[in-house]
Amino acid sequence: MNLKGKRILIIDDDPDFVRSTGMILKSAGYEVLEAFSGKEGLEKSKAENPDLYIIDLMMETYSEGSLVVDALVKDENTRDKPRIMITSVDLKGPWDSYPGDEWLACDFLLQKPVPPAELLKCVEKAIA
Repeated sequence: MNLKGKRILIIDDDPDFVRSTGMILKSAGYEVLEAFSGKEGLEKSKAENPDLYIIDLMMETYSEGSLVVDALVKDENTRDKPRIMITSVDLKGPWDSYPGDEWLACDFLLQKPVPPAELLKCVEKAIA
């Protein structure tokens, strides 16, 4: 399966993070879509039909990323698409044992800053 050219939507309110992450993904051959809020992300999702989502947990509100994931899971057009949640929250253990069900609907949880090699490895696994 050729993973290059797959469309990835980054949803994060930090423009520097979105652009730097986008550069990493573009250099690996992915097409990158950008959204700077949960609302904009859901609108772009409907308009652009990405293959994978990278979603920040905390944007304008603490739960904004969780609300985006919930909306994607409830939508029959996006529920089966892979999702990677990214956060600057200090995670003490494996993401699947961290409290809170917002992680359960994501394929990976990564802690910022994410090393480029780790990001690309997770993207490849999630999108394959």
